[in-house]
Amino acid sequence: MKKSKVRSIASRLALCTVSMSMLLSAGCGKPKTNEGGKVAVIAKNNTISFWEEVRKGAEDAGEELGYDIIYNAATADKDYSSQIEFINDAISQKVDAIVIAPNSPTELNEALEKADKAGIKIITINSNVEYEGVLSCVSSSDTDGGAICARHAAETILANENIRKAVTAPDADVNTVLTLGKGAIGVVGHDAATAEARIKGFEEECAAQMIAKMYSDGVDFDMGGAEMSDEEVAQMFVSAGFYKETERVSKIEDAYEETKKLIKENPHLLIIFATNTNTSLGAAQAVEELGMEDQIYLAGFNSDQQELDYLKKHIIDGLVIQNPYNMGYVGVRFAKKAMDDQALAKSLDTGVTWVTPSNMDQEYIQLLLNPDKF
Repeated sequence: MKKSKVRSIASRLALCTVSMSMLLSAGCGKPKTNEGGKVAVIAKNNTISFWEEVRKGAEDAGEELGYDIIYNAATADKDYSSQIEFINDAISQKVDAIVIAPNSPTELNEALEKADKAGIKIITINSNVEYEGVLSCVSSSDTDGGAICARHAAETILANENIRKAVTAPDADVNTVLTLGKGAIGVVGHDAATAEARIKGFEEECAAQMIAKMYSDGVDFDMGGAEMSDEEVAQMFVSAGFYKETERVSKIEDAYEETKKLIKENPHLLIIFATNTNTSLGAAQAVEELGMEDQIYLAGFNSDQQELDYLKKHIIDGLVIQNPYNMGYVGVRFAKKAMDDQALAKSLDTGVTWVTPSNMDQEYIQLLLNPDKF
């Protein structure tokens, strides 16, 4: 094996963040050369660096196991037609397994069924499909990712002087709070299935954080005699008045335009949550251009180099970082286990990490961002 010792250690360290039991069962770090065979790895988008990290992980696992990795990526997050072609090509090449990050939960099912009937093992990464022949899904929790964004951003709402005074005033009433907080929370979502869970996690945690903060401040929830329940208070912050969502988009330029519109139409905007790389980049571009970085807390998703540049400049305040290297690496190792008829967990959560300008240079974060440099 031609990998350097440092690279090999990095692979093991990165993988060790997933699950000790999985490491033991998968035999991590024990090279098995000359196994032969081929694994097709099919990614979502060839324009985003996230998928290059997936490729590195997959190829490292393939090298350790002695399997050829056939890597292909679609042209965009909604491009499932190319993925169908890649699946059919993998069938014609008689691969042993397909590791795929599906661009649709339903459109690939027929092609995957064809592969399954050809005896090809199927593992999904990053997101899943409805086809029941998938043996395991290796991904991070989208709901948890959204919740982490809310956990760090939500305090911005009640830290706002005007909203805080309205909420804590002895004669506080719901309408006053809603008026002052109108459009305080904005979401720029991408048009793929993963956005739904991320937004759901964000909404639920944002509401929970608002309630917790108000409790800690001793705020009387019976504002204006309304006798509001916790659920009703929570809804104040994620629906009526406070919460605004843009049109779902797939391109950076569309996210940029939607963010500018969001800012223009909501002068009380305090938080923007962007749900993937392209929406994060588009939102950051708009916030920087309008000079709103000091007024708006921008939370995004993933670790594209442009996103990290915005993070360094404090245009983006925090990013939920997944572990694309591990998705590729574990996906291929799970494929090998499936070929050996070993039992697999139906799903494996590769985790998420909250990265900010203040912690992005820490060694562990750098290992996540640049596993091949350690």
